[in-house]
Amino acid sequence: MSVKTNFKLILGILVTVLILHYSFKTLGGLNLRSLFNRNINWVLVFVSILINIYSNYIRGLCYTLGIDPNIKRMAALQIVVIGHAANMVLPLNIGDGLRYAFFPSNYSVLRRTKLVIIPALADFVAMIMISILAVPFSGFEDSKLVSVLWTLSIICIACIVLYLAIIYFVPQFRKYVNEYLNVGMLKMMLWVTFSYVLLLIATWLGLAACGFGLIPSLRMSFAVFAATNIVGIIPASPGAVGLFEYGVVVGLAGLGIQKSAALPAGLLLHLIQYAALVPLGIILFIAALHGKYSGALKNLLRQKL
Repeated sequence: MSVKTNFKLILGILVTVLILHYSFKTLGGLNLRSLFNRNINWVLVFVSILINIYSNYIRGLCYTLGIDPNIKRMAALQIVVIGHAANMVLPLNIGDGLRYAFFPSNYSVLRRTKLVIIPALADFVAMIMISILAVPFSGFEDSKLVSVLWTLSIICIACIVLYLAIIYFVPQFRKYVNEYLNVGMLKMMLWVTFSYVLLLIATWLGLAACGFGLIPSLRMSFAVFAATNIVGIIPASPGAVGLFEYGVVVGLAGLGIQKSAALPAGLLLHLIQYAALVPLGIILFIAALHGKYSGALKNLLRQKL
């Protein structure tokens, strides 16, 4: 067994241990005691978790049915979920870097980089598009957050225009992205947007589970979606613990909801994300590690025995 294979195997096991360690540490940072005294509809919570998981499967289709049909659905699911799960337990969005390891082994570093960055830009565009609906639909009135949202919208539009201009006027850059300038990119954008719509639905059901009611929760979900995604742009604590809850409180405050009611809702919504992503991410990570290095792992165990 080569030194390179040994190194990858040991590194993979080390990352697994670190993710498990930080999973328990980060989850311990969520003070969930305030949820125990509330009448939570756990059936809606369970459905919200399932929809959250399904949204990540749909997000993976942006590769398989979008910009790279050569990536199988299971590999796409691993790329998406492992990255998101790692971001939930590791700081500074380190999980985005882990995605590089789960693309097909024959892909170059440049191709992997494109396949990470392009969908990430699509994420940003889809998030802004849906968040803009928070203002007219939900009746959201927080002036500071609305200003930030419109600023991000203008930046998003400006970046799209700049991107198209660079493609048109800079042949060298066009050469780098030319293979993705096709119908596949449009399909990718549609799948990414659909995945965010599902996340919005999961947020709606999570709020309804807190007792806000199905109809009021629908309006509230837009405000929460916008606020949490805006604060989530900042790569800070693992899983945006603290920031996410702050986003929920600010989003609901713009609709007149008191902090005493908004904070437990934020904790429950965050718990739904962890329940959907972390266990599945660990399972997929171990499965991917076993798939890539099962032979090497067996040889290593034989040598030890």
